[in-house]
Amino acid sequence: MFLMDLFGWWYGAGFKDLSNKFKEIFESTMDFFSINDLAKSLFKPFRETLTTSVYKRTLFQKLGDAFISRAVGFVTRFFLILIGGLSLIIEAFVLLFLIALWPFIPFLAFVLILMTVANFGF
Repeated sequence: MFLMDLFGWWYGAGFKDLSNKFKEIFESTMDFFSINDLAKSLFKPFRETLTTSVYKRTLFQKLGDAFISRAVGFVTRFFLILIGGLSLIIEAFVLLFLIALWPFIPFLAFVLILMTVANFGF
């Protein structure tokens, strides 16, 4: 009876729990890197130089500050989106590997016992 309950959970609710856990991990990664927000603000300035009326700047100085600020913002956001995307891809591969392995894990103990009895080792 215990084994039937265990297999029932493993191939039913356990698989559902695994998929829910990976959904939470994906959402956590998306939230950590803020990929949606970074993509929306990709071309916005990083930090603009605050100026008061005390400092007189020419038009070229203002344009240079704006260009550098936007370039730094773009590069920073681009690499954060890239790293976040790579993290999501790696997580997807791990998920696919675990989903492919999940049905066989309960039988792994039996296979290892057989390998030990057959003296098939590494």
